[in-house]
Amino acid sequence: MKSRSSRLFPLAVLITFSLACQTLTKAFTSNPGGSTQNENPSLAMEWLVTANELNSFSTDIGIVSWAVIEDTPGENRICRSFQGASWSAIPNEGLNCVFTVSKGLSFQSVIDWMFDEGRLYEGSQPVNSNLNLDGESAIYAGDYPNGHAVFDLILVHDGHMYWSSVSLGRAPGDSPQSVYQSASQVIDAFLVKVITINLDKSK
Repeated sequence: MKSRSSRLFPLAVLITFSLACQTLTKAFTSNPGGSTQNENPSLAMEWLVTANELNSFSTDIGIVSWAVIEDTPGENRICRSFQGASWSAIPNEGLNCVFTVSKGLSFQSVIDWMFDEGRLYEGSQPVNSNLNLDGESAIYAGDYPNGHAVFDLILVHDGHMYWSSVSLGRAPGDSPQSVYQSASQVIDAFLVKVITINLDKSK
């Protein structure tokens, strides 16, 4: 979401992963030692989903009028944040990012880094989803600061981490997990479609 992606631009955070220690580190140079820039093709903003594309398949999830709020280009990460409208008085938030990672890094290390950096919110939990993606993936459900529930799909595939995220309004007393259970197929389809577009465009 915007609050998470906006941290990327002012800090110019470039993500590299050390295979030796299997940890994620911040780097502020364009080509830090051990960087993956020679292993993976350069990222391109064109890989990310557009507002028009979101609007073409978000009817089932109940969100319309998506608009781009911020683009965050970079060598080792690209992000695009969105806002949309639904029954909730609070705008829905959407986020699509691609990060460069070292091949062979454990999926759990990626998830741990996401929590450490606040990109996955504290208390977010993985849900039982039926994903059919090439690579390691998981969907997390959590509480978004504006009162919505937030759902994050993380996929690690071929030296990249793909991230799609959406916030949904919820009735008082509904947990993120209960919101997911009530609409798991719709939420899965939306998040997977975003990353499928990323994968198709990056070929």
